[in-house]
Amino acid sequence: MGMRLQGRCCTPMDAVYLVDRAQQLLRRCVSTLWIDCQQVQVLDRCGQAAILQIERLAAQARIVVYWQGFSESVVQQLSETGLYLLLRHSPMARREKYFD
Repeated sequence: MGMRLQGRCCTPMDAVYLVDRAQQLLRRCVSTLWIDCQQVQVLDRCGQAAILQIERLAAQARIVVYWQGFSESVVQQLSETGLYLLLRHSPMARREKYFD
């Protein structure tokens, strides 16, 4: 199962929406969640907090999350806080069948 993200995640409302959307997929009792981030432009502290919350919720549900396709600028933003090192990555070609 997977979802595609796009744009910016810079406000508390953006973060709540992102977590809610991920929770909908986590409730489907999947074993793996693929998140395509190719079109994400900015992830500030609110967006990064949402990512961390999604990781925690997935861990509680024993679901593996793969984050894919971050741009170099987003990787830099995630690296500055250390969050990038905590995320699992997989090549984009491996996940196409998991998206709605």
